[in-house]
Amino acid sequence: MNSSINDEEYSEHINTSHTLRKHIFLTCISFPSLISYFCNPRILDTMSDVPPISIPLPELPDELMLDIFHRADASTILNARSTCRSWRVKLSSYDFQTTLAQRWKHHGCSLLMHFCYPSSLMNSVDWVMRMDASSGYTMPFHFPFLLTYEGWFHIIGVENGILCIRYSSMGKKSYLLSWNPVSRKSKIIQDPVYIFQPDLVYLYALVYFPSTLDYAILYIFKQTSESPSSSLSIYTSFKRNWNVIITCPPYVVTLDATYVTLGGSIYWLTCSVDDDERRSPYIVCFSLLSNTFQQIFIPRQALAHCYMLMLLNQKVCLASSTHDEEVFSTSIWHVAVTEEEPAWTRLFMYNGIAPLFTPAIFVDEDIIEIKERHFEEDGVDDSHVSHFHICRYTPMEKTRRTLHWVEYEDNVRIRSLHVYHETLYPV
Repeated sequence: MNSSINDEEYSEHINTSHTLRKHIFLTCISFPSLISYFCNPRILDTMSDVPPISIPLPELPDELMLDIFHRADASTILNARSTCRSWRVKLSSYDFQTTLAQRWKHHGCSLLMHFCYPSSLMNSVDWVMRMDASSGYTMPFHFPFLLTYEGWFHIIGVENGILCIRYSSMGKKSYLLSWNPVSRKSKIIQDPVYIFQPDLVYLYALVYFPSTLDYAILYIFKQTSESPSSSLSIYTSFKRNWNVIITCPPYVVTLDATYVTLGGSIYWLTCSVDDDERRSPYIVCFSLLSNTFQQIFIPRQALAHCYMLMLLNQKVCLASSTHDEEVFSTSIWHVAVTEEEPAWTRLFMYNGIAPLFTPAIFVDEDIIEIKERHFEEDGVDDSHVSHFHICRYTPMEKTRRTLHWVEYEDNVRIRSLHVYHETLYPV
């Protein structure tokens, strides 16, 4: 009799424990921050008098558990990764990372604006403004390194939540930095300038391999000023060296430092040169998969005063603008890049009031414009005022709304503009 009573009590303990644990996991779906607490084995062991060996955890499918973590915050996911190798693998996989990034993308994105002074003697006081692309709310943004008076930095690129930065803390030796602000993970990479020691430092670029978590940093340079062609060196996150060196074709001469990337390919524009050497503008495309270049000429109907490459709905677009002293008119062209002749299609036009072409970038299907104006105060020597009007233009509705307005009592310029989405991609 006593044996049967003990068996009933034992069964009741087991049923109660199973029910309690199931309620815990259902509660975690609504409150993701509890996951890291209740997934701790020490906590689970204290939830019942029944030995842990006799009460296994409810066997939830991996799909359900990953869906719970998709709704969790960054700190919960990072804490769960550190519990064991199994969770580290599951929560670091490509499928989990991309799904998480898509969910976070619906929360909106930020704009990173690099402001600077024209004088190279004041590079150490450059700063980056982070602004919400929907509300215009600004927030502090600090890099994981310090700069002395002679230090400087330059944002090479921002993609998949990873920032690639070239910097020098003391103005002497420079480094490359791959950094994820959410996970606070960073990796210092040797600057290829000290490997190849070229006469002309050209440009850098960041591009991801398609459908992977791996990226590449490109470095284009000329070994000597008399060299007939440029060279391209590639650093990859899996090999971690600059051993890949490719000779560029002759048309890779003067590329703009701004670029766009799509599907493992990177696109540059040619820079404007002096009138006596002016050429027809064109786009240079480099494929990371085939390690080949392609030259794309801009058609006559798309020629204008200023150009800028942009991405719209995973399409490579060209913004060609004409301007006078008061207004500008911009046409957005989509270029379908193929192995044969590229196809050009004009999507829409828009106008604005500004004396010069303004930096612009697509966010969703809207255009972020930064109108930059500079004034000199009368009667005051070397006194400048800089205005920056940041607005969001909706082409479908043909409406503009101001996101932010900032004024600096000095001669300030905007060096680069980037769209930043938070992710947990590895560095």
